[in-house]
Amino acid sequence: MRKFVSHILLIFVISILKDVLCKKQNLDTKANDEKIVGGYVADIKDVPYQARLTIVTDSGAYGCGGSIISQRYVLTAAHCLARAKTVYVRVGSNYADREGALYSATKFWQHPNYNNKTIDNDVGIVSPSIPIQFDTNTKAIKLASKGRNIPAGTEALVSGWGLTSENGKGSDRIMAIRVPTVSNEDCRKSYSLITDNMICAGVPEGGKSTCQGDSGGPALTKYGQIGVVSFGIGCARPGYPGVYARVSSTNIRNWIQNITGI
Repeated sequence: MRKFVSHILLIFVISILKDVLCKKQNLDTKANDEKIVGGYVADIKDVPYQARLTIVTDSGAYGCGGSIISQRYVLTAAHCLARAKTVYVRVGSNYADREGALYSATKFWQHPNYNNKTIDNDVGIVSPSIPIQFDTNTKAIKLASKGRNIPAGTEALVSGWGLTSENGKGSDRIMAIRVPTVSNEDCRKSYSLITDNMICAGVPEGGKSTCQGDSGGPALTKYGQIGVVSFGIGCARPGYPGVYARVSSTNIRNWIQNITGI
């Protein structure tokens, strides 16, 4: 009888452990909200404006990217902040969850015209509770000016900690890719709802793109930061470039200036 009871208890414990592990696996998958496919291992010294955001909600936590635009503000995607209660901002680190400096923030904003169905105006701003301290590994990025035209084919540097393949694993180390911008006219052949507040980047043959975990991260060109990682179909699929919120659009640039003065 004791052996029978012990056996039942063992089965019960194993079932609980399985449930916990499954929930943890689901949370880990959710936490990597968008990463780099077809890229290379980068160094934070080369992308010192890159930030890693951990967004805490009522039901758990997940990760996004961001860019430091001043000691007081970090630019990210509006959809990253949809359910946020608290945001933790890690800067100056090659890694997603250690080293560098960590700041907490309870002040953050989504663009007032953000549309969660069309993903238009997908930008948000986070303000850490204390100013970010700058050093060799931590610096502000320059934003593209309002109305700046970005010619198709302009090379963009995109970085983050997202998945390294569709349905794959995330990278603990920061990754980067260089991809050319695509005209909105060409991008509409893949996505019908491309607006003037969006810009696309990628290669026609696929193989290079952002993925789950990179959302909110920057796309940097010689004109400054032109994009905020927003969405795409799959990861690095042929014919489907990545879509970014267009920083230089009047609608977005005016809002950033109103909030930050930048």
